[in-house]
Amino acid sequence: MQTNPATQIAPLDVQLLWLPEAMPGNLFAAVDVLNVAVGILRLRKPHLPPPLTWRVITPPGVEAPLNSGIMAGLQKPSPEPLPAARTLIVVPGLATRNAPHMGEIAQSHPEVLAMLHNHALDGGLIAACFTGMVFPARLGLLAGARCAPPWAYQSWMKLHFPDGDFDTDEPMSFHERVFTCVAPGLQTEFISALLGRLLDPDLMEGCLQVLQYQQRRQQITSELSGVWLTPTSDSPVYRATQWLQVNLEQPYNLQTLAEVAATSERTLLRHFRQAVGMTPLEYLHKLRVERAKVMMEVSLHNFHTIASACGYADAGSFRRLFQQATGMNPSVYRERFTLRARRPHWKVEQKSQRALA
Repeated sequence: MQTNPATQIAPLDVQLLWLPEAMPGNLFAAVDVLNVAVGILRLRKPHLPPPLTWRVITPPGVEAPLNSGIMAGLQKPSPEPLPAARTLIVVPGLATRNAPHMGEIAQSHPEVLAMLHNHALDGGLIAACFTGMVFPARLGLLAGARCAPPWAYQSWMKLHFPDGDFDTDEPMSFHERVFTCVAPGLQTEFISALLGRLLDPDLMEGCLQVLQYQQRRQQITSELSGVWLTPTSDSPVYRATQWLQVNLEQPYNLQTLAEVAATSERTLLRHFRQAVGMTPLEYLHKLRVERAKVMMEVSLHNFHTIASACGYADAGSFRRLFQQATGMNPSVYRERFTLRARRPHWKVEQKSQRALA
């Protein structure tokens, strides 16, 4: 896999298989690694979309773990299907009573076996942890592969899958497009290692440094805190957004904004788009519309006055901007969202109640 910073890493989509018999900790350990990895990728290359996506998949009729809304919020699905060669299906460990039960579970999910079989035929990637390796074993995907099954299931695996080479104590195996891990407690290291092989070795190191206890790093950062590790200085974009928020009624001037941000106009525009997703002027327009919305909700000022308070001498131009941003003209917005009674109604209800008492 390419690791040259100048080259773009080929995207990888990870699909985490969930079954009723799956070990939940296996799944959520993988979720933790994948979310940390996405965060690291965004941190290191904020101007590029992360080349890593993931989601949970289930056989027909099987509910996803946790609340579907919660799980949907956690996932980072790929906007478009990737080729099988860049799609990794992760089979979880199974909670089994004994070795025969492990085989029974695999046999009870023919749709999963068919899916993995087709994925393998298409050149797809498959990873299996702990007892989950019974699925690729039943499909003959471990034939000739040197890998270690869990010790409690080793004799059963040798008996039922004699084509496999199970005489090893290596905790993980990596064979072309099929990967295995011997113990559920190694899931964090296993998923990190897969990301290192399939995406970037530096990403594996970053995930392990974040998720595993690093005694020496703990000591070093403690020694550096307050002396060499000081709070991060305000960025040019931060200084620019703060100035715009405080001075939104002032005329827009890119040169003045760049001076406040202590950078060049060109650099400010580039960094602002990367960090905020819009230009400084578009950001200012958004701030002004938000102020106008609040003023129309809680004040009785007419729109000309509100436009002036938002930095617009031409109320007509601001009216068009407001309608474009909210989908309705200012009078309709005020009618729908006002939180203030009009003048003719001030204290009328209160006085009427007293007169009737």
